Amino acid sequence: MNNEVSIVTFFFDTGRGEWTPDKGFPHYLHRTVDTYFERFSYMAQLDNEMIIYTSPEFCDRVMELRKGKEDKTKVIPFDYHGQFAEQKQKYYDIQRLESYASRVNPSQRLNPEYWNPDYIQLMYLKSFFVKWALDDGLITNDYVASIDFGYCRTPDKIPPSKKWCYDFGKDKFQLFGYRPYPADQSIENVIFNNIVYILGAKQVGHKDLWPEVNRLIVKSMDELLSKNLIDDDQTLWLMASLKKPEMFNLNIIPDHQLGHDSFVLFNNFNDTVK
Repeated sequence: MNNEVSIVTFFFDTGRGEWTPDKGFPHYLHRTVDTYFERFSYMAQLDNEMIIYTSPEFCDRVMELRKGKEDKTKVIPFDYHGQFAEQKQKYYDIQRLESYASRVNPSQRLNPEYWNPDYIQLMYLKSFFVKWALDDGLITNDYVASIDFGYCRTPDKIPPSKKWCYDFGKDKFQLFGYRPYPADQSIENVIFNNIVYILGAKQVGHKDLWPEVNRLIVKSMDELLSKNLIDDDQTLWLMASLKKPEMFNLNIIPDHQLGHDSFVLFNNFNDTVK
């Protein structure tokens, strides 16, 4: 089996550059377009196959960062802002229900999953973009990962080999998190207190597993909507893994809030790193 991992990612500007402290937002939410591209410039150094979905105006900028790797790069223009109006309206309506908003922990209310429908929609689309790439025959490797465009926050996240290869196994879809999900925890409590069990920035698995994973994600979102609930991908990945636990493997990595580094994927899970 070919252990090189194909990476699927995407970037669309949803105005996060305007989420500034002077407008009442915590500083950690503020990220400009340039911030995202600076971080992607680190991941772009990898020699791995990459499929990037983005707005037409960003295609050239993405390809410039992949110069020299054009044969392993596919940039797909996609009009995100012209799509998904009906879905985003559903999220907007739920986020503004008193029965939803009143249950959100006050310390968490500024986080975008509680008020921004664009954020919810983009986080929901991670498995969708991977399935799209597979359906279009854009993936040539056995393993496929969905990695956030801005995942690599500093250059040291990239291994010296500039290559990501790892035997993740064919039968288990790989998730990454801080701690296992306890049986006595409710999904509602997870949602309203923003409790993180599964990290949303990275998922990887054999290409044959992704269509079923996408089905489970869609089913999880439909269940939330039917209960007038909504949340981002971290809860959706958790719900998907609970629906078919035999299909998933949770890799526990240290909690960044304890001073450790959760952005370790390319170095800690890499056959090219000695």
